[in-house]
Amino acid sequence: MSAATPALSVVIPAYNSRDLLRESLRAFAGQEAADPFEVVVVDDGSSDGTGDMVAALQAEGPFAEGRPGLRLVRTANRGRSGARNLGAGEARAPVLLFMDADVRPTPGLLAAHLRHHAGAGRVGVQGRTLQHPSTLVTPFMRAPYLLPDLTVRRRRRLSPLHVVTRNFSVSADAFRQVGGFDEAFTGYGWEDIELGLRLAQAGTALHYEPDALAYHYHIQTLDDVLPKLRQAGAGAVYFWRKHGRPLWLGLFLELHPALLPLKWLIFRTELVTRLVRRLLPWAERREILALCNECYTHLLWKAYYAGVWEAMAAERARPRRAEEART
Repeated sequence: MSAATPALSVVIPAYNSRDLLRESLRAFAGQEAADPFEVVVVDDGSSDGTGDMVAALQAEGPFAEGRPGLRLVRTANRGRSGARNLGAGEARAPVLLFMDADVRPTPGLLAAHLRHHAGAGRVGVQGRTLQHPSTLVTPFMRAPYLLPDLTVRRRRRLSPLHVVTRNFSVSADAFRQVGGFDEAFTGYGWEDIELGLRLAQAGTALHYEPDALAYHYHIQTLDDVLPKLRQAGAGAVYFWRKHGRPLWLGLFLELHPALLPLKWLIFRTELVTRLVRRLLPWAERREILALCNECYTHLLWKAYYAGVWEAMAAERARPRRAEEART
C-alpha cells in the first residue's frame, strides 16, 4: 500500500450537523491507526454552513498536513443512502467505513476495523457505538438506558439484522458487488440492515468488533424522533415488499398482517394514547424514568405505525391509479 493510497476511507454523510461533525472530524485526526486513511464528507445539501466548516478544517492542523486526508463532496439533498453512495463512489481505499456526523471514534477504532480486513476475502465489520454519558441530560435521553443492552451479537457470523452503518466497515468490492445502499430508502431507517442482508446473501462475512468503539453525541427530543419513526414505518413496508414479504421479515419489522389488528387497536385508536399523554408530563416532572420510557415507547411506535399504514394505503392505491390511467 503506497503512501498516496489510503488503506481505509471513512465516509460521513452530513446534513445540518456542523458543530457535531467538527468534533467528530477532530477525533478522526487523533486516530492511532498505523495505516494511512482518508475522510470523505458528503455535505447533503446543508444550510447551516456544514460544508464551509469542513472546507476550513482542510487547512487546519493534521488535515492541512494530509494526515489524514480530508475531502469534501457537496450535493443537493439526496438522503442518507444517496449521500453514502456518493461518498463511497469518491472513496479511494479498498475498505469503506461508514460513520455518522454525530458519532466520534475512540482512538483505536480504525485499527480495530482494519484488523478484520487484513486477510483475503470480502468482510463487513460492525463496530460498537454507545451513547456518550454527557448527552444523558433529559428524561427522554436517559430513559432508554435504564437497563443494559443484552443483545447477543456473535463475533463471527454476525446477523445482518445487527448491521448499523453509523460504525460499519466493509470491503469496497463487496459493497459495490451488491450495488451499495438502496436509494429508495429516502427517509430514516432500515437502509443499513437491508444492505447487511444483501451483503450476507452475496457471501460477505459479517463480524462484530466491540473494540471498534465510538460514542454517539447527539441530544434529541421526542419531537425530533417522532418524524423519523414515521419515516421508518414507511421504509419498513418498502423493505418487506422488496424482499418478497417473507414471514420472518414481516415479524421482525412488526408489520405482518397477523400482527396488524392488535397494532391497530393499540396505536391507531386513542384507547391507550390518551392515558399515555396524560401520564407522560407527570412522570417527566418526577423523573420516573421507567414510566417515562413506557410512554415514550408507545408514542414512538404510534408514529412508526402511522408510517406503516400510510405506506400500505399508498401501495393499495397504486394499482387503482394505474388502472384509472389506462382507462
